[in-house]
Amino acid sequence: MSTFTHVILEVFCGFSDEDTNQGVPSFCKRNVGNPGYHCLENACKFVAYTYAPHEIAFSGEDGEVPDGQSWLGFGGEMEPRQADENHIDDLKRLWKQICIKKIHEAYDEYMKQSGLSDGNT
Repeated sequence: MSTFTHVILEVFCGFSDEDTNQGVPSFCKRNVGNPGYHCLENACKFVAYTYAPHEIAFSGEDGEVPDGQSWLGFGGEMEPRQADENHIDDLKRLWKQICIKKIHEAYDEYMKQSGLSDGNT
């Protein structure tokens, strides 16, 4: 049985000036400071990552989010300063509900505009 999941991670390059004597890893696609799947695939000793909770994103051809305009995560001005944990949990549920709705709307709009829809979606 084969299963899979999609995972959104924030990936960091930890290569620094002190590491230059070791040389840039040969698999480094876009120079240091621009991490991606190649870092994870090669178990780069300079890579670090963390989870990206409550995010919605568009990933490009290589499965990586191309820029800051292509993702949005719950936080910042979306979280009221005076909110308690229960209120924040309610807001996260609302964020999830809206995100899922918008994903379905994006699919429907794409199918309509692309001419692939039979009109019954």
